[in-house]
Amino acid sequence: MNTYTMRNLKLLLLFFFSTVISAQAQQDLKVGLILSGGGAKGIAHVGVLKEIERAGVRIDYIGGTSMGAIVGGLYACGYKASQLEEMLATTNLADVINDKFDRDVMSFDAKEDASRYAITLPIVKGRIQFPLSLSKGQHVYDMFVQLMHEQRNTHDFSTLPIPFYCVATDINTGEKTVLDKGYLPLAVNASSALPTLFSPVQVEDRMLIDGGIVDNYPIDEMLSKGMDVIIGVDVQTNVSSTDETSTLSEVATRIASFQTRKQMASKKAKTHIYIRPEMDDFNILSFDKKNEIMAQGVLAGQKARPQLQILAKNQQPRVKELKEIPSSFQLDRLLVGTTPNYKANYLLGKLRLKSKNTYSFRKLKEGMSNLAATQNFDAFRYILKTENEKEVLKMTPPETKHTTLFRGSLHYDKLIGALALVNLTKKHAFLKNDELSLDLMLGAYFQYALSYFIDKGEFWSVGLSAKQHQFDTAAQVVFNTAPFAFSNSTNTRVLVQKNTLFVQTLFREEVVLGVGLAHQHNVFKTNVFDTQTDRFLYADNADYYSTLGSLKVDTRDDKFYPKKGAFFDGDINYYFSKKSSLEDNNFTSFLIAKANMGATLPLDSKYTLMFSTSGGFTVGDAASSAFDYAFGGYGNAPVLNYQTFIGLPQQYAVGNSFVKAETTVDYEFTPNHHLKMMLNAGIVSDDIFKTGQWKSGIDYYSAGMAYGLETFAGPLELTAAYSPQFGRLLFHVNIGWQF
Repeated sequence: MNTYTMRNLKLLLLFFFSTVISAQAQQDLKVGLILSGGGAKGIAHVGVLKEIERAGVRIDYIGGTSMGAIVGGLYACGYKASQLEEMLATTNLADVINDKFDRDVMSFDAKEDASRYAITLPIVKGRIQFPLSLSKGQHVYDMFVQLMHEQRNTHDFSTLPIPFYCVATDINTGEKTVLDKGYLPLAVNASSALPTLFSPVQVEDRMLIDGGIVDNYPIDEMLSKGMDVIIGVDVQTNVSSTDETSTLSEVATRIASFQTRKQMASKKAKTHIYIRPEMDDFNILSFDKKNEIMAQGVLAGQKARPQLQILAKNQQPRVKELKEIPSSFQLDRLLVGTTPNYKANYLLGKLRLKSKNTYSFRKLKEGMSNLAATQNFDAFRYILKTENEKEVLKMTPPETKHTTLFRGSLHYDKLIGALALVNLTKKHAFLKNDELSLDLMLGAYFQYALSYFIDKGEFWSVGLSAKQHQFDTAAQVVFNTAPFAFSNSTNTRVLVQKNTLFVQTLFREEVVLGVGLAHQHNVFKTNVFDTQTDRFLYADNADYYSTLGSLKVDTRDDKFYPKKGAFFDGDINYYFSKKSSLEDNNFTSFLIAKANMGATLPLDSKYTLMFSTSGGFTVGDAASSAFDYAFGGYGNAPVLNYQTFIGLPQQYAVGNSFVKAETTVDYEFTPNHHLKMMLNAGIVSDDIFKTGQWKSGIDYYSAGMAYGLETFAGPLELTAAYSPQFGRLLFHVNIGWQF
């Protein structure tokens, strides 16, 4: 068909459509809008809505599925297309969808886990089980509650500023469920619960998932609403349009779409104005291409402009004002139900909300994130509405059925070498609020960390821990009173076991104060053979007993690449007893104290300034050089009193006291890619605070530059650094979380 014929056909169709409209011109035409599902492709709906508004068309009823339910539900609440566009532009969709919790609202345990384990999977009946969904959808639901708050008391969706309905799929029966009454955020959440991506949503006694499984273009319900004209926006793609099925969600959606695509011919015939943006270059998870998808929606709307303009001329116009996004809410009553293992006090402590207060929605999100980050609960939904003239928040989070977890991670640094971390965690092992955890670190040397913790939140909690580290080092050690510096070919095998009984209390999940008793077993075995005794020499082989106290504060939003926040980590150990297999059993008690603190300041959206300072000292004569502070190395987890110092080899300089300062400028030149410029300066020697040496000048300093990449398994960092005291360019490699 040539271009001339196509143009005449389009003009004929437009003339026919305008004739139909003119025949009904004596009426104020009612217009229904159908928005299909399509995941990220549904962003195009916003672009089409912009063109519908520009043409002056008044929408009188909206029906949607999945992403169409989200866009349609928000539009039905009174938001303009330009506001929806702004929401998309200012929202990190990946973080919202993946339930990335802000670190500053996590508990201390959750913070440690988040920067320790790359994967967490439940164990069911002795087998590792992959989760049914990648996300619980908590952040998505929090967003719906805020944006739809003004309609919190609307039970019948036909009474919204624009009447609305959406559809979902009953996971137990496979039947279509039309949602036109109830709590609007919950209904929209259920309609858009894409299989494998989001957990099913419970609405009353039904478990619902994405409506696109059974009806991805819900036009039949609209036909009964008395609409004169139906506009349909279809962002579905043909099953054969792409060979790429890279995600489980994409596969599930494509399988489900076989049936719904077959129905589209008849549904399209029922649509008066059918708008189909070009979506073949996108998939349901193309949220990183939201601008391109939006542009395709605008383009498709522009192509339909002649029809839309004719339609608008036969309607009474309706002025749609900009709707203000709610920022706060009044909380008169907080109704939190108990669960088998967690009482209301536990839940309230995590939520940090109290009745008879006004809160920001950010505060609500933080509380829900803090509760969800415990991983003690499955996807939970709450209702925030007015009851008996009181603003009420109601929730009873369902406990997770998976109380046994498998977790794992990988790491490499020069001190410990390459390690694979395998963890088994059992919640409710003996008591309702306890947790038993075992880390096995598999590498050149066997290492472990065993912990048992009874969590009482802001009350005094009780814990037991047992850890073992092993590695080789060429650091300077002491035999009796004579120092002995090893050559490069001489190593010391270090084994450190530490067992601790402690109690601790929390303040707002940001401050941890703890005290306890500890037993530490040190074995420093050299490969220097003593022919007189026919044995290898030991720098230390003894058991030490101590009391300890610690104070930790951490408000950073990320442990390795923070944008804001501060931290303090300090501890004191008083060693009061020693038992040794060596001949030097002379012992006097001694005290070791150290602290590390720092802050992060954002300079702009890409540059961040981080600075920290640390120091430590010994009171009395330590029984072994194993307790000395040592400068050198980078990327390893804290072991003994070793202090990282770029540009110096591991344990290059030692002493019984030290001070150190670090300054880092982090430039995130593209998402997750960092360029770091670092400066280190410090003093480490004996009794620097007694002699005043810490005031006299810097003994060690260095500068370095690092490339860092954030990955799901932790940071990957390559660092080049130089210290005049070492005299050579030194490279540090760090892969994965520290443990």
